[in-house]
Amino acid sequence: MNATENLLHLPVLPLKNTVLFPHLLMPLAVGRPASRAAVEAALAGEDKTLFVVAQRNEATDEPGETELFTIGTRAVIKKMARSEQGLEIIVQGVERATMVRLEQTAPYLRALVRPLPLPDEGGTEVEALHRTVLELAGKALSLARPQAHIDLGQLMAQARDPFQTAFMIASMLSLDLEKEQNLLESNTLVDALRTVHGHLSHEVQVLELREKISTEAQTEMTKQQREYLLRQQMRAIQ
Repeated sequence: MNATENLLHLPVLPLKNTVLFPHLLMPLAVGRPASRAAVEAALAGEDKTLFVVAQRNEATDEPGETELFTIGTRAVIKKMARSEQGLEIIVQGVERATMVRLEQTAPYLRALVRPLPLPDEGGTEVEALHRTVLELAGKALSLARPQAHIDLGQLMAQARDPFQTAFMIASMLSLDLEKEQNLLESNTLVDALRTVHGHLSHEVQVLELREKISTEAQTEMTKQQREYLLRQQMRAIQ
């Protein structure tokens, strides 16, 4: 197959401060004129597809090729609504893609992109990392939402493959742009799972410390309440 057959000409939707991962849904408010035009161009196409990519500097309102990361996500617009502020859309990541070059800058960005398949790996290390990441995710969720029942089996069922697990968990961790982009650009599945494992481990440590502080504060408050009641009782007796 000729390599050029894989190239796609797609409208570009730049994102500030976040990354769209393959397989995941993301709601977006689209207000910039060029971004609105890109969405309209995608909607006019049969497959409603565009290239969603993060910009390096959030302060740039009209990013050019050098202000955009090279690797982003080919996405499909699932829903769209118009508002006074612009467009409200829901996009779903389809696959990772890399920008070959920017072909057009007005009235919207349009790029030549090539699909960048995720590495297909297996083996005991991947399986071990995948299970460990899921267990850590379950622990983090139970610490963050102690009243909710966390079903690890359900988490596994929602994630069709380890890469989807990594992306899904990363989207829940409120990572900064650089960390999200590094995950999207992972060269191997092991790298991706190790990256998420590191972020999850940090999150669990923070949540455990927060729980400890909260418990100690509650214990101290209870102690003070008991002492106050005792003093009140002593005054009543006197």
